[in-house]
Amino acid sequence: MTWWRKLKTNRLAQLGAILLIVLYVVALGADFFAPYSPYATQPNGSLLPPTQIYWRDAETGAFFPYVYPTTQGAMDMETGDRELIVDRSQPSAIRLLHRNADGQIKLFDTAGPGQINLLGTDEQARDQFSRLIHGSRVSLSVGLIGIAISFPLGMLVGGLAGYFGGAVDAMLMRFVEVLMTIPSIYLLVALAAVLPPGLSSTQRFLLIVLITSLIGWAGLARVIRGQVLAIKSRILSRSAG
Repeated sequence: MTWWRKLKTNRLAQLGAILLIVLYVVALGADFFAPYSPYATQPNGSLLPPTQIYWRDAETGAFFPYVYPTTQGAMDMETGDRELIVDRSQPSAIRLLHRNADGQIKLFDTAGPGQINLLGTDEQARDQFSRLIHGSRVSLSVGLIGIAISFPLGMLVGGLAGYFGGAVDAMLMRFVEVLMTIPSIYLLVALAAVLPPGLSSTQRFLLIVLITSLIGWAGLARVIRGQVLAIKSRILSRSAG
């Protein structure tokens, strides 16, 4: 458990580990943390700014968080701006841990016609915050796929090179150096151009990650080779002594 003791003494590593755990928990529970479906649209709600949250009712003086239904009005032909219409006659209270009409329990949503868009909406009137959380599933799973492919390859090639040495080491390390000379940016551009056009965006993204992972293990292989050589040298020196 040496690695755990090192992690406990490194505050920056602790912060990174906590942040990574939080991100994966939110991605796994996207249906709970996201208030709306990533594909649901709002009537006349394209490109809305972040929803303003109100805490006190001006008429009754009641203290509770709520929002007003907000839509985009007609565009001004002279300035190109769109009027933001706020319906203050229908305050919608923000609810926590509530089961919505679809039977799903949400961390937060609203009661009434008003919707809470923490990051606003996109050009198709979809909630940006919900789309960001659901999109994190793909982004974070890509990292796991990359590690699952590159880590075993790097361990295997680096371990073989360091253990056998000689011609095996020279051949494997020359192959690793060739892979390390391939520029990643130009490779991604080339892959994006040659992939079949019928693939969905998710399939295209995962295929690019798969291909880049197959050549991304070279740096790890060099590190593992060095560690194996160091261990091998210590063992030989102890045997000679």
